[in-house]
Amino acid sequence: MLEVRRSDLRQHQSRWLKKVRGQQVLLIKSSSGVDEKVVLDKQYFDELRGRLESLVETLEIATDRKLFNQILAVADTLEGDLRSGKLHSLEEAFAED
Repeated sequence: MLEVRRSDLRQHQSRWLKKVRGQQVLLIKSSSGVDEKVVLDKQYFDELRGRLESLVETLEIATDRKLFNQILAVADTLEGDLRSGKLHSLEEAFAED
């Protein structure tokens, strides 16, 4: 994480924003520490948001005891079903003819 004071960012905004690429994050410091801001690459932000949404969905499934127990009950048979050809990929299931 890069850190910059607001005054330095105002004077050299273009230079600082060019440094925010990929997973590089820019923390804009304030004198009080209360009003600090973060700047990050949009693609990285979208990636983080996608991961967070995935984690939330996983937690929702894990906290639904009935659904989670159903998943655990069939988990042992999934490997065998996959090998025997009883299961199909999403591409196969939703392929357009």
